[in-house]
Amino acid sequence: MKCKAEMPIADEQKDTRFSACLLFSANALARAITTIGDEEFGRFGLSYSHAYLLCEVVAQPGVMPSQLSQTLYLTPSTITRLVEKLEQKQLVRRESEGKKTLIFATSQGEALQPAITEAWQRAGARYTQAIGEDNIKGLTQHVFKAAQALGEES
Repeated sequence: MKCKAEMPIADEQKDTRFSACLLFSANALARAITTIGDEEFGRFGLSYSHAYLLCEVVAQPGVMPSQLSQTLYLTPSTITRLVEKLEQKQLVRRESEGKKTLIFATSQGEALQPAITEAWQRAGARYTQAIGEDNIKGLTQHVFKAAQALGEES
């Protein structure tokens, strides 16, 4: 697959000269999916990243930031920013235990779980309707495996 400017312009109106480039196509997909996530989770003032983190904190009370970083495939600095934002919204709290920092959901954070579940269902329904259920399952598996493989290269 070439990602060069001299690629022929695609015949179809929706294609571009870069549609055969994985970098271009993956980013276009990420933007489209992110838009759906932002719309659905934005209904109650969260980004999808905040929702993922909050769900992990609810599921694992006292989770450490390093564990969240590994689970969510995010850098420690990103985890810190997300936790700080959730603290400002009074959805999580940090506690120090010696040198460790532990993160807990507040009662407000726990109360958001049904709304988060509904937002995931709505987002999933939107992209499943557009792409198809079987395609979503296969695409999700392939994309995650590719992300893992490329992450191992770093």
